[in-house]
Amino acid sequence: MSDNKKPKIYTRKTKKTYFSREKKHNFLKNWRVVRYYIKHKYDISSTELELLLYLYDSDIFTKKEFIRFSNTINWQRSKFADMIEIGYIRQWRERQGREAALYELTKKAKMICNQTYKKLTGEEVISEDKYQNTIFKGENFQDKIYRKLIEKMNQKTKESLYK
Repeated sequence: MSDNKKPKIYTRKTKKTYFSREKKHNFLKNWRVVRYYIKHKYDISSTELELLLYLYDSDIFTKKEFIRFSNTINWQRSKFADMIEIGYIRQWRERQGREAALYELTKKAKMICNQTYKKLTGEEVISEDKYQNTIFKGENFQDKIYRKLIEKMNQKTKESLYK
């Protein structure tokens, strides 16, 4: 347990006391909210985002590695070409003899991944400005629900950042 945090104490009517354990990691708690925001901001599908996050760890990869992971998602093989066309993947080295061509994520794709991780770990808050975040324009009921969740998430993030 960290020095400045005290354990939460819960008491029932029967006067039995319970202590909660401090959790080391809880950044996936906001995964759904962050994913909705990233998908909305960058006009990207959930499967494309998952694939980018998988490849983000690899500086350079082959088409075979891409296909290996994309098989878990049930994509068509043409999706690789689509990801290149969209601008998420670029060729790093052409095929040389028996060596396969190598690919890397573009700056755009790396930025999407970096933004996702920063929001999940609480390093950054999600903008509540309707000009920077169209979720706050309130286009539909789902946006309204996520808007409230973003506000609550941001409040907790700000509290932890400014302690």
